[in-house]
Amino acid sequence: MHRHGRAPESEADARAGHPHRPVLRPHEDGPGAARLAAGGQVTPDTAMSLQRAAGNAAFVAVQRMPRGGDNGEGPADGKPMDGLSRLRRAHERAGKRDQAAPTYGPGQSPFGPYTVNKGRGAGPYITSNKKDQYPGSEDLGTTYSELVKALDAEHEPMVAAAARGEALDEELLAGMSVTQKRAAAMLYGIMKESEERRFAGAGKAMRSALTKQGSPYHEAEEFEEDFPMAKDKGAQYYRDVLAGKKQLSDKARKNLEDMSSSSSDGEKSS
Repeated sequence: MHRHGRAPESEADARAGHPHRPVLRPHEDGPGAARLAAGGQVTPDTAMSLQRAAGNAAFVAVQRMPRGGDNGEGPADGKPMDGLSRLRRAHERAGKRDQAAPTYGPGQSPFGPYTVNKGRGAGPYITSNKKDQYPGSEDLGTTYSELVKALDAEHEPMVAAAARGEALDEELLAGMSVTQKRAAAMLYGIMKESEERRFAGAGKAMRSALTKQGSPYHEAEEFEEDFPMAKDKGAQYYRDVLAGKKQLSDKARKNLEDMSSSSSDGEKSS
């Protein structure tokens, strides 16, 4: 299905000056950012210089570079936590919460119904149908790739917001096609019913990845890189990372660093 809200041109086209996107992403015109991050310190003078040279976006990106410890106990000296620490903390917090056994059968989201089925592993399997739940919708698979691409870019942050229990933009919601509402409902169901049971804390990482999809600089195909559980054996990948057997990829690390550090981000309910 065509992803109406996202330009199909490649990043190379964007760099060549395609009119629909800036020539470069905001952080790419600041070579000083890499040197500043490598030094591990941000002095007031350097910060002001970077802001003038590369803009506030690059400055904020550098400020979020990992410089804290990896023990999961929180940032050292008030510095931002790195991706591994955030993953460990989210996993430990979620593991301490009581999680009810899955309820199989009909489920409901702000976008419409979905069905919770018994899965082969720890998490339920989420489906939907055209006959009873979404008459008139197009054929739709159950993979992350199919569901993410079925939505316009501005819809995916709405799914994350819905999972956090936030009020949705009613005008944007009303403008969604029946197929898009179906895809959004399934992503919501996967996040709420399945992924947390596969890996405690995964819901928070998935919300961050969905929120990233709202950026004009982010492509639908990047979702699986931001959120590795979208791939085969993705839950095991996170477990291996926490065990020190594997390292986080750059995109997976950045997604974890960008997710909310607050336990108010749906952690009590996801």
